[in-house]
Amino acid sequence: MEEEKEAPRKLSRRQFVKGAAVGGAGVAAAGVLASCAPAATPAPAPTCPPAPTCPPAAECPPCLTTWIPETWDEEADVVVCGSGAMGSPAAIEAYDAGAEVLIIESCDWLGGSMRRCGGVVVGANTSVQRALGVEDSADELYKYVIACGEGFVDPALVRVYADNSGPNIDWMIEDLGGVMPAVMQDKFGIVLPGLNYDSDDKSKGDPPYSWELYGLPAIPRLHWFTPAPEYQGSNDVGQGWEGGLPGGTGLFKLFDDAIQAREIREMLETVLIELVATPDGEVLGIKALSAGKTLSIKAKRGVVLATGTWSSNKKMVRDYLPSTAGQEPSVFAALPCNAGGEGIVAAQAIGADLAMMGWPFLFPSGGLRINTEAQVIDVFGEVIPRLYAGGDTAGGVFAGKYPTSGTCISQGVCFGRIGGKNAAAETSWE
Repeated sequence: MEEEKEAPRKLSRRQFVKGAAVGGAGVAAAGVLASCAPAATPAPAPTCPPAPTCPPAAECPPCLTTWIPETWDEEADVVVCGSGAMGSPAAIEAYDAGAEVLIIESCDWLGGSMRRCGGVVVGANTSVQRALGVEDSADELYKYVIACGEGFVDPALVRVYADNSGPNIDWMIEDLGGVMPAVMQDKFGIVLPGLNYDSDDKSKGDPPYSWELYGLPAIPRLHWFTPAPEYQGSNDVGQGWEGGLPGGTGLFKLFDDAIQAREIREMLETVLIELVATPDGEVLGIKALSAGKTLSIKAKRGVVLATGTWSSNKKMVRDYLPSTAGQEPSVFAALPCNAGGEGIVAAQAIGADLAMMGWPFLFPSGGLRINTEAQVIDVFGEVIPRLYAGGDTAGGVFAGKYPTSGTCISQGVCFGRIGGKNAAAETSWE
């Protein structure tokens, strides 16, 4: 009777990395025998650094030490890369959860593309809707976003997005002090305080938004926040973009006031270069370029990537949207100092997977693959420890047709809050 063979085992990424470390000598020896070459003198085993320099995730001995900087220039419990609609809520929530937070921002000002937007945030079943007698639910928003995704989106992420959209609006009003405008007239001519629809503009051909297309009801979900008084009517709100929409400054001021009140540290004109991670993939911090100097910044609990989209990265545009290569990026995304995809590239370098790359909405969309806890997922389907992402740096929520104005902002707020809380909840590695 033929002996039953054992089914091959699937190695995880972590098992593969560990196996490569301990099994490399065996592989090399087999190669030597096959080639009849003289055996090489084995290299001495590396010496492990003393704790706490060697994190718990590293296996000692033997261990590798090249990934850990000799000195750290800055440190915090949670390092947030980016200060826009995802990074700002992440920093606020991490701080409120008891973490010391550091924000790095590539521009010389805070806010990202949020400062160029119209200032609208999507929410379902909010206190504003209920006060106006508008019937809505997270389920209705979920059905609509799923329909717009046309089978390409991650239902679990959409579920989290829809369920949190209403509570996030209420958080912005009740906890951060956001104010709705006194009156807002929507495209259908209905006057509501700070709330309206978004609808098809059929004069422009194939519309980006459509309830009618999917047979779903049009429900007013667009929550507008009052612009910052110093920017009302100003063309300078978009950092030099003529005709800038002042609504985004209201959002910027809302989050910025909260950040300043908490005295959260900020480093402007500081660009993410790479993630510092152990050979086993655990993120310990970042390297960033600031004032011409490369800095090593320790993140004792976690790193949150909120660096925005990749519309200004010419290589990524050629790779993922070749049909648009050479075109000018959208004014909503292509600021002189951001939209370079730094967070995506840095995470890819340590094995992060991508999702929904190449969907051309107002700007190229898609990014890092994340789970419902805003944790970044690697190409083997495993969580990369201590690394979080969301907003325009991540993919999975939107594809097919862009659901409506304000969905990118609301997505950023959603996963920013989740990522900030979860990063702060990590145990310090040192």
